[in-house]
Formats: sequence, structure tokens, C-alpha cells
Amino acid sequence: GSEPDFTRGTLEGDICPGDISLYRLQCDSNGDLRAYVAEGEVLDVPTRSFGGIGIFAIREMGRFYRHVLIEKRYPHHSAVVFGHHGKALYEVFKYLGIGDIAYNRPADRLYPTENPFK
Repeated sequence: GSEPDFTRGTLEGDICPGDISLYRLQCDSNGDLRAYVAEGEVLDVPTRSFGGIGIFAIREMGRFYRHVLIEKRYPHHSAVVFGHHGKALYEVFKYLGIGDIAYNRPADRLYPTENPFK
């Protein structure tokens, strides 16, 4: 046989294509919980890279990235679950009493700080 390929505890390979939900639940510096959730998919595109990696497609991701992830100063790490579970995650966040739950808004729904003039 060949020599083993040691990864030193990392996952190696492309993430399976299909529906996903992307989310984060965290505490801010005041101790208040906040969260975001977005639905999308992992595309069936070979990455030819290293690590556990995939090409994610999230509707309106540019706007979501700017008005949620950057404006609200979220770190760049998220959790991913396979399948579209945004509705369930949103309900869990509400049940936990989280007042600030962000999500990827459709193109016809502006974020509070989004400029309405295109």
C-alpha cells in the first residue's frame, strides 16, 4: 500500500453538495444573545483545495454580508447544518428570547441601514 495521509485532526475534502442552513448564535459584549440564520446550498463544484471546503450559494449574500455580518461585527465563522432548517432555527432563537435575529432578506426587503436609492 501507500503511505497514510495524516491530516492532524482536520477534515479533508469537499463538502457534499445540497441544501444547507447557515447560522450563528452568540453573546455580545453586554451578555445579550444575538443570532443570524440563512438558507442556501453547497454547489457541486470541485474545489481542488485543502481542508473541509465547499462553495456556498446564499441568496442575496452580498447584502446579508454587508448589513448583517459586517455591520453587526460578527466573526467570520458560522455553523452549517444540512437541509433547509431556517424556520426551525428562527423559532428556537425566538424561544430563547433573542431579540436580534438577522436573516438574509429577499431583494425587495431592505435592511434597516440599507440605502433605498440604487
